[in-house]
Amino acid sequence: MNPTSQQISAQARIASMPSAAAVFVGFAVLLILGTAACGGPEREIRKTLSEGEREVFDRGQRLSTPCWSCHDLYGEQNKVGPYLAGLYGRAAGSAQYPGYSKAIQESGVIWDEGTLRSFLVDPGGFIPGTTMAASGPRGGSDVRALVFYLKHVTSNTVARQN
Repeated sequence: MNPTSQQISAQARIASMPSAAAVFVGFAVLLILGTAACGGPEREIRKTLSEGEREVFDRGQRLSTPCWSCHDLYGEQNKVGPYLAGLYGRAAGSAQYPGYSKAIQESGVIWDEGTLRSFLVDPGGFIPGTTMAASGPRGGSDVRALVFYLKHVTSNTVARQN
């Protein structure tokens, strides 16, 4: 039986599609390069970092993906949680955000690398009564990379201008 022109056309379309492996490699490259390849504030920040720091920054960027669902990392728009622009050096609970718990407002915490690391590992343990439900990486190099990334992207004026 000879194939119809529709069958031939469908076979040609399928043959011209990229393989699953090619699609996977393409997504992996985009994930590795992050927004540095696409522009965005990270691109400008990365220019100021050494090669080793860029590796840590990129790892932290990948680890920060869950943060985006609740926080605006670059601007000053509140979501489920407060915006994070200008986070470093700011008192916990002092941004323009109506949903802070009394515990975080009265904590006296000033955000820096140490306080952010402790909070991300165990929010309720560091500030009992906080309403932040999610925790970051459990410790080690992952939490250090996430804190390094957040330090740069939330305190960098380039990030807030985009």
